[in-house]
Amino acid sequence: MGLAKAPALAQIGGIAIFEFMKRSDRALNITSDNCKPRDRAYLLQYEESLKGEALRDPILVHILVHIKSRDGLVLKGRLYKKQKNKPRAVVVAVHGFHSGGLRDMGRFADMYSRNGFDYLIISQRSHFDSEGEYLTFGAKESLDVLDWVDIVRKIYAPDIPIILHGASMGAATVLIAAGIYDSLVDDNSKPNIICCIADSPYDDIISQIEYLLGKRSNITKKIIIGLFKANMRLRAKANASDASPITSMAYIKLPVMFVHGKDDRYVLPDNSLRLYEACKSEIKELLIVEEAGHVCSFVVNPDEYENVFTSFVDRILE
Repeated sequence: MGLAKAPALAQIGGIAIFEFMKRSDRALNITSDNCKPRDRAYLLQYEESLKGEALRDPILVHILVHIKSRDGLVLKGRLYKKQKNKPRAVVVAVHGFHSGGLRDMGRFADMYSRNGFDYLIISQRSHFDSEGEYLTFGAKESLDVLDWVDIVRKIYAPDIPIILHGASMGAATVLIAAGIYDSLVDDNSKPNIICCIADSPYDDIISQIEYLLGKRSNITKKIIIGLFKANMRLRAKANASDASPITSMAYIKLPVMFVHGKDDRYVLPDNSLRLYEACKSEIKELLIVEEAGHVCSFVVNPDEYENVFTSFVDRILE
């Protein structure tokens, strides 16, 4: 869910819940000069990352790639081939709600590069240069991620190690994708996804909306949730129940690293705690970063983030 809060949640109703799930590029026009003070450090780091070597190196091969989703949308991404030889792994980097790939995930490019990884920064459906009018909060996006993984295998090799790394709604998306991946039975055709990094995920979209609705009456919440489910079903052609990472935890065998800011007031850190406890993977890690707000753990403590990330991934790749 990136920087943007749910539109008009203060006056939420039928129209607002409809807008909540529609494409909106408004947040992409926000900079460190015109943002709210709480977002300035996040945006400054984003703007600095665009100047960094890992995104601007002239030797870096930058490939525009696209896929067609299972429901016919053209989705776009940018593959950064940094390594001269075969990379140790390729990261599929997945941004959050009403945000963009470079805004949310470009900040990690130097970290990926230092660890010997190439990286594919995607635009999720209904965001930036990808087609689509409605978000589904991980329900359809998770299948898109698995299709992106297939493209990576075609570009590199079928056995290329792949890391899924998502922020906020992107984190929820990669967790759902990991659950689907681990339920696949044909080992011969399964991609080599080695782990999943989930930064600031919600555990269930309905629970998250209920939290954002605050102290409204139970009747009001029930009506709004009903409208949301109906909009998901009728407009986005998806089921809200499929946007539930907590449900996927029973199926996940992949190693998972959860990251959350302790001061996140948009998606509470309890979400990651519940997901971590429910996750059935034998290899899992939970990093709670002090004084970090929503998707700001890397902003507040990049060294701790990278140290834990590197240690976690190195253990899996060895």
